[in-house]
Amino acid sequence: MKRYETICIVNPNLDADSLKEVVAKFSGLIQKLKGYLFEVNEWGKRKLAYEVKRFDKGYYLVLDFCGLPVVVRELERSLKLDDRILKYITVKIGEDVDPEDLVGKGQEKEDKREESHKESTKKDNGL
Repeated sequence: MKRYETICIVNPNLDADSLKEVVAKFSGLIQKLKGYLFEVNEWGKRKLAYEVKRFDKGYYLVLDFCGLPVVVRELERSLKLDDRILKYITVKIGEDVDPEDLVGKGQEKEDKREESHKESTKKDNGL
């Protein structure tokens, strides 16, 4: 399997429910095609460098996943057909990737983040 990252720019005028629907649609598509979704990172609304489909702002969404090239083709086809998506790009990050290793590493990162957050709050409370 290969590891990919897809960055989408979504229509900024969508409400919160519609944004959740977009995230659910594409993450569900990846999982349906036997891909492994590691992270969905929502960057929020940002100003675009130039107008895209008459929008000067966009809602950024990043999907980090692992799968076969079929997953990327179908995901990009769906992104192209969805009117809520202004622009997208998919980049291959890794060649031969074991999804179980990445899931374990992701869990370790989350544990470290939680530990560092707990330590920082303890220091802040101690001041």
